[in-house]
Amino acid sequence: MEPRARVGKNRGQQNFNDAELQLLLFAFGDVNQPLESTRKVLDELLTDFITELCFEAARSAQIAGRQKIKLDDIKWACRNNPVYLGKVEEMFTKKEMVDGLRRIADPNDDKITASGVKQMIEEPLGDADDDADMDTRTAGGRSNAGGRK
Repeated sequence: MEPRARVGKNRGQQNFNDAELQLLLFAFGDVNQPLESTRKVLDELLTDFITELCFEAARSAQIAGRQKIKLDDIKWACRNNPVYLGKVEEMFTKKEMVDGLRRIADPNDDKITASGVKQMIEEPLGDADDDADMDTRTAGGRSNAGGRK
């Protein structure tokens, strides 16, 4: 069954939350409380856009001999529109940056990986980094508090 044929069963039903649609409309310059018909039209447009984009990506995956859609298939589906392709490329770049940062320091572990240590750049310490508030009563690891020696 073609993916577009399955969408017909959802016609007339709202797929997105009213609050999400209201915030999206407000972000793009509409009034704070948009009309119900405006929200319905936006919901239908968004649903159709996502459906068509996924259909094109599924076609790309099918040509490549896969049953699952990869992110590259979404990129291929946006190839004819430079604005969409630019946004997808931007998201790929951000994802790679986040993945790289996750590889450096594992959030579940307090240790830093050996490869992460090589990637980190340590600044040399200067005179300004000395501890000015160091306790002068401490000498050789022993405290001289109370005047006892």
